[in-house]
Amino acid sequence: MRLALIPGQLLLVLAILYLAIQEPVNLSTGQNPGVVGFFVGFGHMIFNDFTGNWGISTFDEYPGVPMVQLYGYLLPSSVELGAFALGISAAIAYPVALWVGWTRRPGVDVTARVASLLGTLLPAFVVGLLVIAALFFWFLAQFNDLPDQGVIPGITWWTAYYGGYPSWIVYQSITQPTGLPLVDGAIHQAWSFEELTLLKTLIQASVISIVYVTIFLRHARSVVRSASEEVHLVAARARGVSERTLLWKHTARRVMPTFLIVFALTLPVYLGTQFVVEATFLDPGMGFLVLSSLTAQGTGGIAPLEVMMFLLAFVVLVWLFIVDVLSRRLDPREVARA
Repeated sequence: MRLALIPGQLLLVLAILYLAIQEPVNLSTGQNPGVVGFFVGFGHMIFNDFTGNWGISTFDEYPGVPMVQLYGYLLPSSVELGAFALGISAAIAYPVALWVGWTRRPGVDVTARVASLLGTLLPAFVVGLLVIAALFFWFLAQFNDLPDQGVIPGITWWTAYYGGYPSWIVYQSITQPTGLPLVDGAIHQAWSFEELTLLKTLIQASVISIVYVTIFLRHARSVVRSASEEVHLVAARARGVSERTLLWKHTARRVMPTFLIVFALTLPVYLGTQFVVEATFLDPGMGFLVLSSLTAQGTGGIAPLEVMMFLLAFVVLVWLFIVDVLSRRLDPREVARA
């Protein structure tokens, strides 16, 4: 039933987004298309979204490339970065949220609250700029490259090591054949490229994690605190079960489904954080397209912002469905009932 609801939910979200995008344009131009005009325009947007009629790129970096093809070019790099950032975030957020939510020490709780507040107030691009400033001169001296030129090394590095861009780098920013920089570097046995690209990927992934983990911690700590007061844990504590066992064996498993739900609900924040970090580090990926979509520049035909909202809404709804299924499978209470 949840899967069947996704198309309807997607259409509802797109209708709201269409109003938010198109109505300001109509008001600024003095147009009043009415109800019929709304449905005609909305139907046109839906048709273009689902058929891939997303216009032609007019970016200087990718001139004349169909936008659907450009998404195919830039998406793999963002997926690779997201995989690293998600792994780092999970490795930090899960144990830290468990520990902070479980402990009753005032100093730990206050520190967690302050960190959560900083994560909420400090924009991702500010954290990114601070990291770039801290690493700039060391990075330049060590690698003859800049930390804010994306995960792909810049022209200076390529000239020093290869005499220019190799044939498997297209548009000076996209690797072939998979579009995943680390995978393609390994395929072509470019190990110096692998080393530098891995380092730059880890730097960006760490910035994403720093910002997102503090936001995730704000929601997750209360989940653990509530779970620690459940009746069966209180009874187990009374029987002499150690706090370590209660936390890492019983509570960790118990709150895993809830953590997944919290991540699903904060997925737009996570994606937004990654896109901002990509744009801050001038990384040719989805962040580049999001920034361009917000300024409505670089494409012809359908508004790029509409395409981005369509894709993001689809990803969030599908992920919510996946998390709903996984949370039921992982919840020990649901398993016991089965």
